[in-house]
Amino acid sequence: MKVGVTELIEAQKKELHLEIEDEIETMNYAGDEISFTQPATFKGRIYNSNGDIYIQGCVESVAEFCCHRCLKRFQQKIMGEVHEKLFDQDSPQMDVDEYFVMKNNMVDITKIMENTLVLSLPMKIICDEHCRGLCLVCGTDLNEHQCNCKNDEVDPRLAKLKDLLQQN
Repeated sequence: MKVGVTELIEAQKKELHLEIEDEIETMNYAGDEISFTQPATFKGRIYNSNGDIYIQGCVESVAEFCCHRCLKRFQQKIMGEVHEKLFDQDSPQMDVDEYFVMKNNMVDITKIMENTLVLSLPMKIICDEHCRGLCLVCGTDLNEHQCNCKNDEVDPRLAKLKDLLQQN
């Protein structure tokens, strides 16, 4: 969804208040496919401060993920905050990869929402902070069953420490 900011650029208005709901397409993040189960919402404002245009607000949605520990699918609410300066596409100081761009006095809010949601995701997405994951030997889901596998392997870098502990 695109929003016109001509009135802000020409200083006819000081700010625009926005409440936008938009569908976000399925996206790839760190090798995982993330599908949004609810439309993303943006609540915030675009404002002019000393001739510069800024966007500020909060983005929310609910997405479906695959837990990195137990591999189960789950849904989780994700939220992110936006505090960015907007640059005109013809600005000499603008680098397309680092800033949000205004083209023909229009701002693509959907792109800003997508970027904000992705930036708010953790590096490893887990269903619960207490998730025990899968057994490294037999693959049993340790959240549901306890397996009888013995995993006595020690990282070779720590083998000397294990020897010291066994001596005491």
